[in-house]
Amino acid sequence: MVRCFNMKIITTTYENPDLDGYGSSMAYAEFLCAQGKNAEAHVWGIPHFEVQWFLETFKLPHAKSSTDDADAEVIFLDASSPEDLLKPLQAKQVIEIIDHRKIYDISSFTNATSQIELVGASATLVAERFKKANLEPSKESALFLYGAILSNSGNFTGISTDRDREMADWLKQIAKAPDDLARQMFIAKSDLSGNKLREIMFGDLKTIVIEGKTFAIGQIEIIGVDELLEKRREEIMSFLNEIQKNENADYTFVNFKDLKKASSEILCVDEETSELLKDLPDLKFRKHIIAWIQEKLKKTTRVGRRD
Repeated sequence: MVRCFNMKIITTTYENPDLDGYGSSMAYAEFLCAQGKNAEAHVWGIPHFEVQWFLETFKLPHAKSSTDDADAEVIFLDASSPEDLLKPLQAKQVIEIIDHRKIYDISSFTNATSQIELVGASATLVAERFKKANLEPSKESALFLYGAILSNSGNFTGISTDRDREMADWLKQIAKAPDDLARQMFIAKSDLSGNKLREIMFGDLKTIVIEGKTFAIGQIEIIGVDELLEKRREEIMSFLNEIQKNENADYTFVNFKDLKKASSEILCVDEETSELLKDLPDLKFRKHIIAWIQEKLKKTTRVGRRD
């Protein structure tokens, strides 16, 4: 990867990032350096197991885990809400936001430009920056971005666009990625033996307030959801109860996405949560589940309002 020094720009994402947030941060730092800017990727927390597998398997460079530069400019990737910006960074430092989610809040980032578009992965938007500038990413950055697109789209069985496919095809050639990369990734992330199940449920937790209600939401993407739920449903329910208590949440659930079947099953902590989600359509990604809940609660509030 291209490296630069005298760092003045930090590319980063939310805490405990997935491959899209991590890989986009790494690749975009390279993009900025190729343009003569001083940039470096920083992440906080423990990256998803898939990221760890990716780094180890392909011997890829790691992002830095902290920074002492409180004066650095910040570029926020695969995230667009102030609560996702980790201290010591501040909203006023953010100069650019690149994200692909439907629900976002950029009002606090008064110094930032933004590109928020509904594609399958932030990695697609970063790859398009390289392509538009006639820059070819390094093999390492291409691998990060290609893997992120495969991961976020469930190897194009979930939410994706023609733009994602076009960038994936381009990146695969540069990265010289194996044809079965998606399969390798999905098998690796499906190993939830021992404490891994607890680690992923608590590590990938998202707590969000929607219409005054606190939701604790998790998502696990593996091959073999039916087998996991058959063997460990009771254990999963105990984790959900623990999460509900720890987060003081009104509603708690986890979405289990089967990467082979391209289907989902949601486990709810209680009947109240089940009742809220009973009409949930076949939404495969947490970001869109959140959008659906927000719209439903708004409608419920309007219907139940008394003037």
